[in-house]
Amino acid sequence: MTEAAAQALQGLRVLVVEDTLLLADCLVEALDEAGCEVVGPAPRLQQALDLAGRESLHAALLDVNLAGEFCFPVAELLERKGVPFVFLTGYSDNGAVPQHFRDRPRLSKPTDAAAVRQAIAAVVGAPAAGRKPSQPNPVP
Repeated sequence: MTEAAAQALQGLRVLVVEDTLLLADCLVEALDEAGCEVVGPAPRLQQALDLAGRESLHAALLDVNLAGEFCFPVAELLERKGVPFVFLTGYSDNGAVPQHFRDRPRLSKPTDAAAVRQAIAAVVGAPAAGRKPSQPNPVP
């Protein structure tokens, strides 16, 4: 990761939605080390919806399958709020992802810290200066 990409992560509020505890811990650690403020992790759909609806966010990492429930309601809420996100998935193809989300960035699990940080830097863009998080919106 370039110095500019690393600096772009400083202070970002990133929602982590992941139901596997070990992977969630690794994602949180990777983002913490990059200077992000992690929101979550949220292991279940309703928790993720609650956090996405009430928190100010710059970006999100979304596990596609949360204990048998798909994360797409969270993705739709984030999209309405203008918050960029990256899908995390163990699925080998895009078949589980609705057509209108198939162009969104996706990381295959397992992944590593560098790939996570690079994906978040890519979706938020650079430079970080002056960027404000999305404002909370009530969940419709």
